[in-house]
Amino acid sequence: MAKMLDGPVPHGARSVSWPWYHHVLTSELTPDAKKLLVSYSGVSPAEMEAHIYSVRDKAWGIFPWPCVGEFWFLSFGLAKHPLYKNMVLPRLKAGHTLLDIGACLGQDLRKCIFDGAPATNLYASDLFPEYEELAYNLWRDQDKLPSGHFFADDILADNASFTSGPLMTHLGPASVDIITITMFLHLFNYENQLKVATRILRLLSHRPGGMILGSQAGSIDFGEHALKPPFHRGEAGVKRTVFRHNPESFERLWREAGQATGVPLQVSAVLQAPTDFLAPADSSFDLAFKKRRYLTRSETRRLYFSVMRT
Repeated sequence: MAKMLDGPVPHGARSVSWPWYHHVLTSELTPDAKKLLVSYSGVSPAEMEAHIYSVRDKAWGIFPWPCVGEFWFLSFGLAKHPLYKNMVLPRLKAGHTLLDIGACLGQDLRKCIFDGAPATNLYASDLFPEYEELAYNLWRDQDKLPSGHFFADDILADNASFTSGPLMTHLGPASVDIITITMFLHLFNYENQLKVATRILRLLSHRPGGMILGSQAGSIDFGEHALKPPFHRGEAGVKRTVFRHNPESFERLWREAGQATGVPLQVSAVLQAPTDFLAPADSSFDLAFKKRRYLTRSETRRLYFSVMRT
């Protein structure tokens, strides 16, 4: 069993009665998502919703992540990052490489291609190999994004398995200029976040300016948080926790990872302001949505970050 998932799918997790399984598309189908599906993928407006529901339910069958139930694969998290337009996209157009870890259905890569980045320099990785075909199904872009750019790998596997896995053998150590980890690191406790961070640093280019960036659930008060059912227990009934960061604890995590790997880093992290946090564009994290309290607490914020090799 892959270490990212320390047990089988919890009993009842695939039920469509959980509050994070949205039966009807509302604000998730944004103008940006519609534009990409029409102009990039060639999905007609008439078939769009049925197409999305079909793909979502196939993804739910692979693993019932809350983000799948909430259609987060229609949200372009990388493009919302403050560094995307002025730093990431120009570097991609200049020929730099990018790897999206925890890519799900590859929405961020498709947005990069649509915005002018060469597809040949873009790569994605996630735990489930089925995501590659399903992403092509969603975005209908086998003619735009070459095959062989998706790597099914477990970044928390034991060292021998990770070293011999596709990320290290097909891409290789120090091979990637930009690594994006949007809504990914917060899935783990602190110990596993540190392990993920050191693995990511092994993939990052040795050249100064190598960059890791993304966003995730953060908190005014950092610390471990117990998960709620159905994902609250792992193998042998062990209670699962996830670590929520504020900017200071996030910077400490990466300083620790940098020291462990001998990589000099400049870390920047900021919590989204509460007024922005309540904006409709971020409704999936909107504290006013009481039915979504299973994912949020009153101190929850979105954390934007960048980690730069110096």
